[in-house]
Amino acid sequence: MWVSFLGNILKFRISWDSWEELDTTEIVHGAQSLHWLVWPRIDKGSLENLATECPRIVVNPRPSPFGLRGTQVPGEALPDIILDDPFVKDIDPKTWAVQGFKPRAISPSLCGSCDELSMAEKFRLAFLERDNRLAPKRAKNARQHQRRAEREWMTMDAGAKAIALASRATKSLHARKLS
Repeated sequence: MWVSFLGNILKFRISWDSWEELDTTEIVHGAQSLHWLVWPRIDKGSLENLATECPRIVVNPRPSPFGLRGTQVPGEALPDIILDDPFVKDIDPKTWAVQGFKPRAISPSLCGSCDELSMAEKFRLAFLERDNRLAPKRAKNARQHQRRAEREWMTMDAGAKAIALASRATKSLHARKLS
C-alpha cells in the first residue's frame, strides 16, 4: 500500500501484481525530491533496504540544531509531530457531537472488570451494543420493504389490481352518498 501511495507522490509509473515483481531501481529513480520519510513502525529489514537502495532518504529524522546533511529538517517530517493537530484544535467540540446521541455505559454485569476482558469479548460486547442500537432501524427498513413488495405485487397482479380499484371505487361511492 505504501508503495502505491509513494507512487502517486513521486510520479513513477510501475505496473506490478505483487511485491516480488517490483523493480526497486525504478522506484529509486522516481524519488528525486524525497529527502525524509516518516515511518514510525518500520521493521529492521525495510529500514536496511531503504538505507542501501536509497541512501539519500532519511527515515524518521531526529531534530538537530545543526540540521541534517546541511539542510534543516521541516517540522512536518519529525515523527513526534501530529500533522492535523492545528486543524483539529480549531474545531469546536460541539460540531463532533451527534444530535440526540447519548453515549451508553456498558452495564457492569456485562463488563465486570473491563481491563480484564479479552479483545474478542470487547468486540462481542461492542457488536451487541451496536446491534441493539440499530434494531429499530432494521425493523423500520423491513416494514418499508414489505410495503414496497405489497405495492409492487398490487401493480403486477391483475386480480389484486382489480380488487384494489374496486375497493377505491366503493370507498368513493360511499363518500359521495354521505355528502
